Amino acid sequence: MEKKQHPSYGMLQLSRSSIGGNGTALFGSSIMHNDVIRLTISNGFMEREDSQDRYYVKTSRKNCIVEVDMSYTQFAEAITSLNMGDGVPVTITNIGGQPVPRCPYEDKQKLMRKEVEDAVDDIARNLIKDAAEVKKLLDEKRVLSKSDREWIVNVLKDAGQRLSSDIPFLNELFQEQMDKTVSEAKGEFESYLQNKMNSIALEALAGRISDDGIRPTVKCESIT
Repeated sequence: MEKKQHPSYGMLQLSRSSIGGNGTALFGSSIMHNDVIRLTISNGFMEREDSQDRYYVKTSRKNCIVEVDMSYTQFAEAITSLNMGDGVPVTITNIGGQPVPRCPYEDKQKLMRKEVEDAVDDIARNLIKDAAEVKKLLDEKRVLSKSDREWIVNVLKDAGQRLSSDIPFLNELFQEQMDKTVSEAKGEFESYLQNKMNSIALEALAGRISDDGIRPTVKCESIT
């Protein structure tokens, strides 16, 4: 048997991982997740025996180059959106065998709601300020000049523009965030349901095999 190693040899693993409790936060996601797709890239090596190549992961923890978690939605986006933008957000959990601090959770709906409220308050403050300036001008002058009238018209036009464009735009952004959150929650539920169905199917199959008196043969290879 011939064993080959090289700094360029690597192994990529994709796996499903379940997280208990309240789940975990993921970078670029607005909900907590109990089920994630985990991608691990590790140093690897090759063994050649009987004219066949077999590939293995170096089992030492330090040989984990990087490990990232993704939501099912992020994973689907990653494999269907090649060469688009800067990529898809993932959550780094391990680098070089060392765990990375957990991703902080940020409630996107709460954040977006606050930003909309702040923007509306800012528009309201500007309208009150403009109204006070117009009132002051009207109180101070019995006869308005042409420039005064133009200034008042411009103030009213600016106020109308803010009301007709800024608020609908903010409402659109808020709705987009709501739709994204609902989509993520739906994907999380569907993945949980699929995993549960797979687990039930495997248990039923194992029971059928046992009832029929069939014993599968399992061959294990030890790596030293």
